Amino acid sequence: MSTQHLIRTGEAAERLGVSRQHVVDLCESGQLDFVRVGTHRRVMRESVEAMVAKNRGWRSDGHQRSLALHALIVGKLMSDREHVVEVAKRNLEKRHASRNEPYTREWERLLDGPVPVLVFTMLDPSSKGTTLKSCTPFTGLLSEKELADVNAAYRKGCQGQAGGDGA
Repeated sequence: MSTQHLIRTGEAAERLGVSRQHVVDLCESGQLDFVRVGTHRRVMRESVEAMVAKNRGWRSDGHQRSLALHALIVGKLMSDREHVVEVAKRNLEKRHASRNEPYTREWERLLDGPVPVLVFTMLDPSSKGTTLKSCTPFTGLLSEKELADVNAAYRKGCQGQAGGDGA
């Protein structure tokens, strides 16, 4: 077997947009083909590429839905930055009263920073971006119709994907 078809777990993680540990878990569960080189795992490039291709559609775990919702909020941010930031900061203040999370502090830093960095974070599909979006301060900015439209598109996308659960 040629080593040019093998990649490090870190590279596989980068291509998949997940953590290195998640790649290890995928290897150990048989979802990614790999070989051991000494104590290290080397993942089959073709196996990673197949998983990337499979995941290009709507993901059934809610990450695509969250990304779509945040994309709508980015549009609102571009047209009325003051209002969006004000609502987000108010939501963070309420959250601060209940618990002091590192994600709350990260959102505070982002809201006080440059808009392009905030937008990049809101649209970041990486595992870090996904985790941060799961603690979003932007609740209350989308109308019921906007939420319903995204939910309907999300359900349709999941049903159209092989193995989608229609969630």
